Amino acid sequence: MTSWSQLQSADSVRNLFPTSYFPPISYLALARQYAGITIDGCEHYIKQTVRNRADILSANGVLSLVVPVLRNKEARLSSQDVLIDYKTLWQRNHLRAIRSAYGKTAYFDYYFPEIENIIMSSPEKLIELNTRITTWVFDKMNLKIELTKTKEYTAEIENDFRNIFSKRNKMKEYKNKPYFQAFCDRFQFVNDLSCLDLLFNMGSESSTYL
Repeated sequence: MTSWSQLQSADSVRNLFPTSYFPPISYLALARQYAGITIDGCEHYIKQTVRNRADILSANGVLSLVVPVLRNKEARLSSQDVLIDYKTLWQRNHLRAIRSAYGKTAYFDYYFPEIENIIMSSPEKLIELNTRITTWVFDKMNLKIELTKTKEYTAEIENDFRNIFSKRNKMKEYKNKPYFQAFCDRFQFVNDLSCLDLLFNMGSESSTYL
């Protein structure tokens, strides 16, 4: 598990991705097409996106887990400067929701303690939390992808994927291979959920479904 400060700055930006909280399956499927990706910490932070939101499948349907962040009234912040708001009980609520949704899955006991440790590590910045999560997910899915970070704001480049993971622009064309999901007796297969859904249901086989 690697921290944001430990990531090397990219000498040349390639395959530009946003930071993400338990990234969706489409994010990982796209990332694995490259030997390395660059996480943009210098972009203007965009709300209501994968940067602080993850969708899981609960007993009542899709549930969004949202990390609250502190507002800045003076100026737009870069993603690497966004601070997490710990005044709310979001950590307890997220862990409770994850346990409720996946507590009976085959791999819950294997992954949950580590996920709990990451969430409860309580870093000051959102991008620090997300980096720990992303490197952990890459490790558990055996994804050999080099992670680097931007040194400065980057205008559009050829492989610019920063804006395709918003709720409005989510990769509608992406359809991941169906796998067993909890609550499949209640719902049809739900496409492109958080990587949490894939890991808890498929474990070490997760990468074969990307």
